[in-house]
Amino acid sequence: LSRIGENGKPPEFGVAHTNVGNESYLRLLDTVYLEGVLKDSDGSSFKLVQGTYGAGKTHFLYCVRDLAWQKNLLTALVTISPKERPLNKPLAVYQAVAQTLELGRTRDEEQPVRGIDDVWRATLDARLARDGKETTQAWVDASLARAPITVHAFRDALVKYAYALIEGPSAHEKQRTLSAWLRGEEVPLTLAKTYGVYEIPSNKNGFLLLRSLVQAVVRMGYEGSVLLFDEAERRLSVETKALKSTSESMDHLRELVDLCGSSELPRALLVYAVTPAFTEHVLPEYPALQQRLGSPVQYLSESNPRAPLIDLEALDLAPAALLREIGRRLLRVAKIAYDWAPTDEVMFGNLDLLARTVTDEQLEVSHRRLFVKLWVRALDDQRLAGERELSADEIQALVRDEQADLLEEDHS
Repeated sequence: LSRIGENGKPPEFGVAHTNVGNESYLRLLDTVYLEGVLKDSDGSSFKLVQGTYGAGKTHFLYCVRDLAWQKNLLTALVTISPKERPLNKPLAVYQAVAQTLELGRTRDEEQPVRGIDDVWRATLDARLARDGKETTQAWVDASLARAPITVHAFRDALVKYAYALIEGPSAHEKQRTLSAWLRGEEVPLTLAKTYGVYEIPSNKNGFLLLRSLVQAVVRMGYEGSVLLFDEAERRLSVETKALKSTSESMDHLRELVDLCGSSELPRALLVYAVTPAFTEHVLPEYPALQQRLGSPVQYLSESNPRAPLIDLEALDLAPAALLREIGRRLLRVAKIAYDWAPTDEVMFGNLDLLARTVTDEQLEVSHRRLFVKLWVRALDDQRLAGERELSADEIQALVRDEQADLLEEDHS
């Protein structure tokens, strides 16, 4: 409630408590891809998620992550940005995936196990507790030591790190060095060679390492992986004015799309979230990528479950009905969070008026983000100052004030 009320963004965990409207997309991803392509055929797939700023792209990625966790899939949610983590810097992308790769959580408050090194440590700790050292090392040798991993140095680092963990505290320095290597951090080549690894992470091998990580996940005993990429800034990292970096970024994206469906990326779902500007202005400039993602663009639906694009402007409910249902779920959360028992008739009346006003008054800003901020604010006011029926003029003034703030943010 705090996060939604302050900036209109979804909570990092517990998003399912307020999710509504995208269930048909999630059902298709579950049945056709997570249970079908990944599980039944060891295949992989790439999906492009399209939505305007504030339309719920990050929220949707959180929902996909929750779904993946239920399937024993490892997940990584990575923010792609023009300055810090553009696609034309493969090492930065690999580092982000390697450092955010995460075990599923069964409860919202559960502590995360995040990072390829910590996930591998947790996996081995469980096996050591169950099977002992000899059996665990034999499993590592059989499963990974001679596995067909694209970058042999990645396989070697993973295996040698496992040996060091099995060895225990006496191998602490070896553990620390190989942990850093797996996370893509700077490790001197001379030091890596000391522990039997003869290559270090760099921009030259960044995407090869990413491919190797996905290949290794299955060998580590998991059902597969779901990699979620979020173009979180207004200006796409692939829309930069520098032609060379744009071309490189698009080449890397095309490479990821091409790898999906092949044995090079076993049991992986890649989801990349962008604004409509990407499909409208960027894709037409790169025919090779446009052809792979569909030209004309094909949208995922019950009648076209193999389509590459998910459109968050086309949801299961009409705009006003969607806002009302979101509002009802936020009200339920507020009742539980604050042990609060307001009069439903009053709350639903305020909710209906706000939902209708927002959909009628929306300008060039996301009405969903505007709505949730205003509704959480209204819930706080009703809880702290006492419940009352809000007038149409009050609601309209709140909406227009918030619209002005969002427009100012958009222009800045």
